[in-house]
Amino acid sequence: MGTGTLEDAAAAYDDALTVFTRQRFPMDWASAQNNLGSIYQTLGQRTRDAARLEQSAAAFQAARQVYVRRKFPLDWAMSYYNLGNTLQLLGGVTDKPEHYSEAIAAYRDALREYKRDTNPRQWALSQAGLGSTLHWLSMSNADAGTLRDSIAARRSALEVLTLEAAPVDWANAQNGIGMSLLNLGNIERTGKYLDKAEAAFTATLKVFTRQSQPLQWAFEQNNLGDVSWNRASHGGGKPEYLKAIAFFENAKQGFTEAGYTIPIPLTEQKIDLVKQQLAKM
Repeated sequence: MGTGTLEDAAAAYDDALTVFTRQRFPMDWASAQNNLGSIYQTLGQRTRDAARLEQSAAAFQAARQVYVRRKFPLDWAMSYYNLGNTLQLLGGVTDKPEHYSEAIAAYRDALREYKRDTNPRQWALSQAGLGSTLHWLSMSNADAGTLRDSIAARRSALEVLTLEAAPVDWANAQNGIGMSLLNLGNIERTGKYLDKAEAAFTATLKVFTRQSQPLQWAFEQNNLGDVSWNRASHGGGKPEYLKAIAFFENAKQGFTEAGYTIPIPLTEQKIDLVKQQLAKM
């Protein structure tokens, strides 16, 4: 759905809310607020518009005036899950870590009702959202505990989001685990997490193939390059430097094939730095 169509849909729901008032039609009003929140969320994500994301958050919060936990526990949980997704996006757009903290609280509220036994998919998606947000929060606080919590949440999600049942969600969770393990090693100045990070990134290639998803394949090649580069600095030596260069060259080719040029200068810089370090050996 195009941006213009989404703007029209948002306007239509705003008009509907003048007719389906909370007092006269509470369920229709809450449903319209939830749908409006989803539309604003998509608009805000596409355009990186903080104002749209704030409107999304307000709509999801408004819906809970009707979706109270005692009467509508799953709708209540849904509104918190949706709110968590919006706040995570808002944290990225505004670069304000407090929004990540708010998103984490929202996901944890959703998990008060979403249980693995009764709502396995929503439980797993909430765990995945929680893990993602904890990872981004760790980028601001450089806290190893936050990264460990992120890894644990995503590993929980993988209990349900399997390769067979939800391949893209599975691959995204694997990628997130790899990123958190890589960052955890950097914070603790150790190479002991590199093997598990490499395994997680390699696993994603079962889904993110060069033919089907060249952009994601390129990012995974970049991530594998980072693993080899880190391993080289922890005693892996020349073989790991050479592997890092090969992975970064693959990433550069993949970005080019996908028509996404933004990461290419950084990738080229990495190649140059690795070659400089290799030349000093």
